[in-house]
Amino acid sequence: MLGLAGKRPSAHALALSVVIAASLYSIGFWLIHPLTNPGPSDYERAAEIVRSGFRASDAIVARPWWAARARQLLGDLEFLQLRSPETEDWSEYRRLWVVELDGQRPLGGPFEDGRYRQELEARAGRLTVRRYLLGDPVKVVYDFRRRLDRARVSMIRQGKPVPCSKWIENRWQCSRRDWNYVGRIVVELGEDPRRVIWAHPPEVPLVIEYSGVPGGRELLVHTGLTPPAARTPGGAPVRFEVEVDGKVLGRIVQRNRTGYFPHRFDISPLGPGPHTVRFTVSTPNPGMRHFCFDAKVRTW
Repeated sequence: MLGLAGKRPSAHALALSVVIAASLYSIGFWLIHPLTNPGPSDYERAAEIVRSGFRASDAIVARPWWAARARQLLGDLEFLQLRSPETEDWSEYRRLWVVELDGQRPLGGPFEDGRYRQELEARAGRLTVRRYLLGDPVKVVYDFRRRLDRARVSMIRQGKPVPCSKWIENRWQCSRRDWNYVGRIVVELGEDPRRVIWAHPPEVPLVIEYSGVPGGRELLVHTGLTPPAARTPGGAPVRFEVEVDGKVLGRIVQRNRTGYFPHRFDISPLGPGPHTVRFTVSTPNPGMRHFCFDAKVRTW
C-alpha cells in the first residue's frame, strides 16, 4: 500500500487545479492586457497623424494586418490589408503609412535595405506611425476594373455572342445562376483581400471587351483563384487570353492554386491608341472555377 505521501492526486483534484490555473491566467490577462495593448484614444491619435499628412498618391497598412480599429478609422482612404508589405508591389504609390502595434518585427526587404526610406516616425500611445518614401509612382492610364461598366460582356455559344447586358450593382449578370456574372468584388486571393473582377467561366467562353483604351508602356494583369476553388480536388485549369486590336498578346493558364499572380505585356509598340482590348476566359470544366483578375494600362 502507498503511504499518505505517496497518494496519487484524484481526478477531482486535478480538474480543480486546472480550473484554478485557468482562472489565474484569465485574471492576469485582463489585468495586463489594457497595459500592453493600444486603446481607442491611441488609434484615434494615429489616425489624426495619418490624415494630417495624407496625399492622393499614398497608401496605408496596419501591422498586424488584422488591426480592425485602424481600418475602421482610415478605411475611407487607400487602406490595404496585407500580411507581408515587404513583398507587395508598391510601384503605383509614392509613400506608405504604416500603423504598428508595439512588438512587431522590423519590416525587411526594401524597407530594411534603404530602397524605401523612412521619413517620419511618430508615437500614438502604444502605436507607432511610420511613413516611407517609395519613389516616383508609375501612372495608371486605364483601370479595367474601375471602367467595368463600360465593357461589353458576352458568352460565346455555338460561335455566336450572347450578351450579358444587364448591369446590376457593379456586375454584368449573364444568366439566372447567381455565380454567372462579371463584376467588381473584393475577395481573398492567396492570403490577402484583392480588388478584382470576378469572371467565373461557364461551360462556354466568357468575353470581356473594352473599346477606346489608351496606349501605354505595359498592360499589367493579375489572375487568381479563390482559396475554396483551389482546394477543389481535380479542379480544371482556367485559360485567360489577352488580345489587343485583334492580336493575341498572351495566353495565361491559371492552375488549381490560389494567389494573386502578375503577368506583364509590353504594349509600347502598339502606339497611343485608342485600342480595343479583349479578355477571354474559358475552362474545360466550370465546377468551382472562382476565377478573378484585374488589369491596368500603365506608363512611366
